[in-house]
Amino acid sequence: MEKTFKQRLASGEAVFGSFVFLASPDIVEIMGMAGFDYVIIDLEHSPKDWSSIANMIRAAELYGMASLIRVRENSEKTILEALELGATGIVLPFVQNATDVIRATRASNYPPLGMRGTCTLTRAARYGSLRSSFIEHSQIQNEKVVLIGQIEDRLGVENVQEILSCDPGLDALIVGRSDLASSLGKPGQVEDPIVLLATETVIKAAREHKRSIPSGIGLYNPAEASKWVEVGCGFFFYSADTAMMAEVTSNAAKAFKNAVADKKK
Repeated sequence: MEKTFKQRLASGEAVFGSFVFLASPDIVEIMGMAGFDYVIIDLEHSPKDWSSIANMIRAAELYGMASLIRVRENSEKTILEALELGATGIVLPFVQNATDVIRATRASNYPPLGMRGTCTLTRAARYGSLRSSFIEHSQIQNEKVVLIGQIEDRLGVENVQEILSCDPGLDALIVGRSDLASSLGKPGQVEDPIVLLATETVIKAAREHKRSIPSGIGLYNPAEASKWVEVGCGFFFYSADTAMMAEVTSNAAKAFKNAVADKKK
């Protein structure tokens, strides 16, 4: 039987994905064609309606990609809406303490692990076709849904042990180096020794925790993955759809203009 994304994370398998800021199933499909393991559909910094998100999740499913939703806030209703569309899991921004984790696990798990709202008519429940086996469905959801927390500020680093100790708890941690750098008084300086020390503190804590929780990090260059594998990371994301498109189109335009200019000389 094929591993779930949650099982792949837990086994230490290295997985690779990217953020999606545009409300486009086509972008998700292209990432699936490229061989990405997952996408993080962003709601924190970019607007999308739930119909668009549903189609983006469908596009991910076509290629066996996990669809993670970075929610705007740690809200029971927002988490429920995302999961009822069939998303693989949730990414929580700015996790600072155990209270944040407890609130999210209650919202994302059915009883007895949490208090996720019950409805048998959603896409996740196959539009009512699982009514007769809904108890089994809810158990499967508890086993498969992924909850990932982003550590992005000084408080999150200081409280990492209590964050990791929640049970049920997070399935993985992501270190958000950009926001973390700002929180530590080093805006834009993601390679500053202070920022790197805080980053490695979180990764080490996750690796050495009794549950050995996977940790992830954003790559500014895909090749730097080898460095972070050595530190203990296995969950990687690179850039975002908008940034990659901006880079490729900019390079194409410059190459064209340079070629034309050279011909005129």
